[in-house]
Amino acid sequence: MSVPREVLDELDKRIKRLQAVIEIAESVPPSDNRPIPKLQSSFSVYLWMSVAWFIGGFLIIYFLRSRYGGALNSAPTGVSLAVYAVLALGVVILLVAYYLSRRKEEGEVFDIDERARAARRLLKEFYLPLKKALEGDDEEAVRALADKLLEDPLLARAMDVLHEGNPKLCAYALYLYVSREKVGGDEIRETLERLDNKPLRRLLSVLVEG
Repeated sequence: MSVPREVLDELDKRIKRLQAVIEIAESVPPSDNRPIPKLQSSFSVYLWMSVAWFIGGFLIIYFLRSRYGGALNSAPTGVSLAVYAVLALGVVILLVAYYLSRRKEEGEVFDIDERARAARRLLKEFYLPLKKALEGDDEEAVRALADKLLEDPLLARAMDVLHEGNPKLCAYALYLYVSREKVGGDEIRETLERLDNKPLRRLLSVLVEG
């Protein structure tokens, strides 16, 4: 099956994008190539203090109510245990949400060196060989690339770093392409709904449209 030009054009766009990542990394001085560590916010300290204060107060009130329940309940300044528990829970939820957001930010620190290494690997071991295999209608080479995506953790990691799609799903898309005569259109369409690699989406779309 001859691959349409639009598929190869999409591959060329991806190849140029990765080459640009490498060129940018090479143009940045080494001292500027590292992610800058972020200062810890004092907001987290205040949150921890609030949690400790609320939990400590909650335990004290619970102890007093369990021991002097009648007297404390009749006091004009009595504090509702339920209200206090809700406030304490709210602060705990706020603390958890804060730390989850911090972890997400730390995971998204831009490391141009790592991205450049990933781009080199993807170009050399996946996109350039894939383009060559599709141009030459070499289905065995396409199948070998699918196998490599599943078996090579470094290649899979490079794809993750550059947000090029789920490596396993990309491998499955290549398997579908070389087995297109044996699979149904519904299976291809279902894969297209989950696939987020543009060149491979274009490749499967051609099968559906055809």
